[in-house]
Amino acid sequence: MRFTSPELLSTALMSSIEDLLDVVMTENGLCDRFADASPGDAIVYHIGLLARDRDKAASELSPERREDLEAVARRVWAMAEAGLGHLLQRRMAEGRCAYLLVVRPRPLSARSAAGYVLADLLGREAA
Repeated sequence: MRFTSPELLSTALMSSIEDLLDVVMTENGLCDRFADASPGDAIVYHIGLLARDRDKAASELSPERREDLEAVARRVWAMAEAGLGHLLQRRMAEGRCAYLLVVRPRPLSARSAAGYVLADLLGREAA
């Protein structure tokens, strides 16, 4: 994934940047994208300011969208803690960042172990 310089992005383009970067909007979408990703792939899971947009008082997102973002953010954090990816952010413009999960490379012998870790994460939160 290649990002365009913020200076080249128009205001109209910034409003639809989520569509252009194919941002994951739900927890299921994140898990599906991760399952199909190769090591080194970047999964964009939010555009904006994550802390502000997750906050009930400060967020301008709808309650449903904010809940989806909260679930995605929790899942991404759990995946990073399990060693499945690296968390990065890239400034897109003033007050807007792209938040990314970069899939970590895994040795062949660890692929099944990573699957068990991911299954454990999914099962633990579902219970």
